[in-house]
Amino acid sequence: MKAEWIVRDGRQDLLLFFNGWGMDRRTAAWITSSTPDQSRHDLIAVDDYRDFTLPAWLPAVMAGYRSVDLVAWSLGVWAALHSGLEGISRAAAINGTPFPVDATRGIPPEIFRGTLDSWSDVTRTRFERRMFAGSERDPRLDDVRSRRSSAEQQEELRSIAEAVDLVEAKPASSWSFSKAVIGGRDLVFHPENQHAAWQGTETVRIDDMPHFPFFHLAGWEEVLA
Repeated sequence: MKAEWIVRDGRQDLLLFFNGWGMDRRTAAWITSSTPDQSRHDLIAVDDYRDFTLPAWLPAVMAGYRSVDLVAWSLGVWAALHSGLEGISRAAAINGTPFPVDATRGIPPEIFRGTLDSWSDVTRTRFERRMFAGSERDPRLDDVRSRRSSAEQQEELRSIAEAVDLVEAKPASSWSFSKAVIGGRDLVFHPENQHAAWQGTETVRIDDMPHFPFFHLAGWEEVLA
């Protein structure tokens, strides 16, 4: 995994953001810049799940904060649960589940495998249309689109698929998500599957929110509240 500082102002609390598959630091940077007065946290963004090893420096950094909160989006939800992190105070999931490849609680296996096998610049464009559904003409898209190559994204998705198979029967972390935010227009993790996955967990549904949620949320604090 790759972890990068987005905000490092010496605040007392830290927020870890586990990004979606194929994305880069621009997502977290844009959220922070668009809501500059809405967070009390320093911020580290985690992405690139081609290697599921956390940077060695991260646990020591976390130990220096009063509290550590976590927000995860999409496949970052599963990645966060299996990252080996401890000491999480609050955790919120957005448009993702602990069961990333699952017919009724995640992405159906045939769709996941089809995405992996066919991934290219052409299919990436189609996927982004589904991910940003309803926001395709939003000028903010240029600020949040990943700059990683399609080949690198495919390699990452293959690594996720292999890791899901390996750890499926193993316990996840000692902490759990206390809240799940579900987009009613999510075309990747369908909302019905998300509701099925999060039974027993507080859920908030935003009916007009597509898979990319951050044009519909007013910053980190709204997610964690």
